[in-house]
Amino acid sequence: MERIAIINGCLVTMDPARRIIPAGRVVIEDGTIRSVEPAGAGESRGHFADVIDARGCAVLPGLVNAHTHLYMSLGRTLGFDQPFEEWLPTQKKFIAQYTEEEFATCVELGIIENLRSGNTCVVDNLAVPAASENRLYEAALASARQLGVRYVLARGYTDQFNAPEYLETPPQIEARLRQLVKAHGGRADDRIDLMLSPMLPWAVSREGFALTRRLATELGLRIHMHTAETQGYAPLIQKAHGHPSNIRVYQEGGCLGPDVQLLGCAFVSPDEIETVRATQTAVILDPTASMYLGMGMPPSTRLLSAGVPVALGTNGVACNGSQDMFESMKNAAGLAKIAERNGAAVTQQRVLELATIEGARALGLDARIGSIEPGKRGDLIIVDLTSPYAAPVLNVVAALVSSCKGRDVRHVLVDGRVVVRDGKLVTGDEAAVLGRAKVAALRCAEKAGLTDRLAL
Repeated sequence: MERIAIINGCLVTMDPARRIIPAGRVVIEDGTIRSVEPAGAGESRGHFADVIDARGCAVLPGLVNAHTHLYMSLGRTLGFDQPFEEWLPTQKKFIAQYTEEEFATCVELGIIENLRSGNTCVVDNLAVPAASENRLYEAALASARQLGVRYVLARGYTDQFNAPEYLETPPQIEARLRQLVKAHGGRADDRIDLMLSPMLPWAVSREGFALTRRLATELGLRIHMHTAETQGYAPLIQKAHGHPSNIRVYQEGGCLGPDVQLLGCAFVSPDEIETVRATQTAVILDPTASMYLGMGMPPSTRLLSAGVPVALGTNGVACNGSQDMFESMKNAAGLAKIAERNGAAVTQQRVLELATIEGARALGLDARIGSIEPGKRGDLIIVDLTSPYAAPVLNVVAALVSSCKGRDVRHVLVDGRVVVRDGKLVTGDEAAVLGRAKVAALRCAEKAGLTDRLAL
């Protein structure tokens, strides 16, 4: 029985009472949180395999990155300052050059950045050329297992109105999804999970959406979909489905409900938001990517005031610049305040909830993660509050949301296992991954004919 103690830190529990314990102790036993208490109480004796002194730090639940695309990691600095309609072809041309080994390196790099930034749970929305079948998805899952992140693969697919190399027939989609579930679903290692992801509302047929709902119900999988991120969605949906509404497409396909997450929703009507609320469908906001791609204003206050479940994500690094959920929290609050012209529109406490317990709830994981409570898994991060970037701290939540960044994360535990210690990854060779990534990125840019975009 392995026991770990985290002592002397300021515990930001995110439990139902939202307790903050100024000097506390967390005891983790075999990956599960056993006790949460003031430092002077209770578990003062007994053998611990590891004792982490968090003095001068905040201890909080690991952050939940509810939407990203890790296969964009190598193209991190390509395409900025482009409109979405130009940015996407640039990225597709670049990604098309990956070998299978480069794809794995790309995902490894993305996982490392997420862990180093304090994101212990990551939803990775991948859609790869159909000819690879499940090979690239298997590579991503293998990297996640090795590096120790809590990883949700949202397996993407399309069956119409997309580049031919990405199209799969409904029978192919079903067979390949069943293969993944057979290999990875229901395992004792519950850090790994799967979701269904019809990638774009116009690029999936009615048959494809019906298949999605049938498999979700039969296999117990959740559904993860892009929704109304730009004004360009509507005419494409009109062409494919005879009307312009994302929400109607999903509703008619049976793909709304408490097991569904919709990304974006910047261009949805009040009536559509009511449909989302009534079906208990969750929405994921990616404020930083929305800014950099010049997409619509995240509808944060409209969703929250309606009672829609909301989570936060970073989206892919190539449309964000990083995987820093601290930035996502700060930008989510700031954009909401601008939209409402009200400094109290969305509080720092609220966005911290969206990045922890509410993010976990939107993914159906709140019984396991999202708060520091006995019985939950030991997904915790320890954030330095003594640096010039954050000190002096008079309000720990304000410091975490408005001052701290991923660079301030000192230690990271997932399932009670230390994966980052003193700011260094301990589950893989970070330097080797970075070296492979640099070589691969240059090769892919050259092969894609994008050298005119390089500034080295």
